[in-house]
Amino acid sequence: MNRFLVNKLTDRVTQITDPANVFCFLVQGTDAAVLIDTGTGLKGLRKLVEELTDLPVSVVLTHGHGDHAGGVGEWPKVYLHPADRGMIGEHGMEMRMGYAAAMMGPDANLTEEMFVPVPGADTEIADLFDGQIFPLGEAELEVVQVPGHTRGSCCMLLRVERSILYGDACNVNTLVSGEESTTISEYRQSLLRLKTFDDAYDTVYYSHGAPVGPRQCLEDNIELCDRILAGTDDAVPDNFLGRTAFRAAKMDGQYRRLDGKFGNIVYSERTKK
Repeated sequence: MNRFLVNKLTDRVTQITDPANVFCFLVQGTDAAVLIDTGTGLKGLRKLVEELTDLPVSVVLTHGHGDHAGGVGEWPKVYLHPADRGMIGEHGMEMRMGYAAAMMGPDANLTEEMFVPVPGADTEIADLFDGQIFPLGEAELEVVQVPGHTRGSCCMLLRVERSILYGDACNVNTLVSGEESTTISEYRQSLLRLKTFDDAYDTVYYSHGAPVGPRQCLEDNIELCDRILAGTDDAVPDNFLGRTAFRAAKMDGQYRRLDGKFGNIVYSERTKK
C-alpha cells in the first residue's frame, strides 16, 4: 500500500501528503466534508479519507493537472472547472507515473498497478464554478476562480477559519507557461481580483513545499506580472518538466528568491504578453 502522510493543521483542516509529495486537504465541518485535490493517483487516498471521517465527502479539484487530479478514478463524482475538463483525459497514466517518478526518485520502482486507473464513464465530472459554496454545517467552503496557471484554476476560501488554499494558482513556482495557461496580463487581472478577498483570510495553504506560507506571495506575483510585462524581470532561462521558459525572479536551488521575497512566476514566450 502506498504511504500517505497525515498532518492535522486545525480542527477542520487536515493536510494529506501523497507519496509524490503533493498535498491534498480534507476540510471537515459538522455535517459534511470536502477533499480538495486527489494527488497523483497513487492508490489508497480514498481508503485513508474514509478512515479520517464518517461524514459525506465531496471531492473538489483546484485544477486539472495530473498531480492534483490523478486520483479522480477512485471517486464516483468530482468537481472541476469546465475550462480544465480536457486535462482529465490528457494527463493519463504516463504523465502521472512520470511526475511521480521525478518526485520520488529511481528507487520508487513504480508500476501501473500502484496507480488509480484513468477515470471511466462511471466517474461523474461535475462543473465547479466561481463563487460556488460547499456547505459543511457550521462552516462553508467558497470557490474563487483564479485563471493563470490553468484557465480553470481555483482557490478555496474557508471564511470561518480565515484561511485560503492557493493551490497552484499562486506560489513560489507558479507555472504560467503551458498551453493550458493564460497570458501574464490575464493572470495579473486574476491576482488583482483575488486581492479583493484580502480581508477574508489570514492563513494561506499551499499545495507544494510548506503547507502554510506567507500571504506576501500574492503581492510578490502581482509585482512580478508588472515586471514581466515591462520587460524588467530577471528572465532567467528555465526548463521545468521539459518546458523551455523563463523564471521571473532569480532563486536558489530550494526555490528561494535571492532578493528575499517569496512568490515567483515561470512564463513562456507565448504567455509573456
